[in-house]
Amino acid sequence: MKISSSMALASLAIMLTSCATPPPPQAFHNTDSTALVIKSLDDTTCQMVGPAASNREGNDNVLALAKALPQHLTAVVMLENYTEPQIGDQFRDRGTALFVGLRYLGYQHIVFLQGNGAANPEGLMTLAEYN
Repeated sequence: MKISSSMALASLAIMLTSCATPPPPQAFHNTDSTALVIKSLDDTTCQMVGPAASNREGNDNVLALAKALPQHLTAVVMLENYTEPQIGDQFRDRGTALFVGLRYLGYQHIVFLQGNGAANPEGLMTLAEYN
C-alpha cells in the first residue's frame, strides 16, 4: 500500500511539472472584408495591400495612408521574411511600431500573420492577435 501511494505521488509530481505543449498554429480566416491589410517587408518598410494597394514605403508613410482611409476596426499585418519559430525579438522589433500606430489610428482588432509572399492573408499562420 505504501509503495502504490508513493508511485501515485511521484506520477502526480511528474504530470504537474511536465511541459505543456503550445497550442497548434491557427490559420487566419478574414471575417472583415473592410480590413486594412499591410505587408511588412522588414523593420522599416511595408506596403498596404488592401483596401487599396500602395507602393513599398516607410512604415510611417503607410500609416499616414491608413489614416486617410475611412475608419475600420480590423488591421491585418503580414510579416514577410519572418523567421522566428516562436515570438521573440524579431517580432517585437517589427511589430511594436505598427501595433502602436494602428492602435493610435483606432484599430481595435489587430492580427499579425507569418507572410509567405502572397497578397491575400487568408490561410496564413496567425502569430499574434489583439482585440
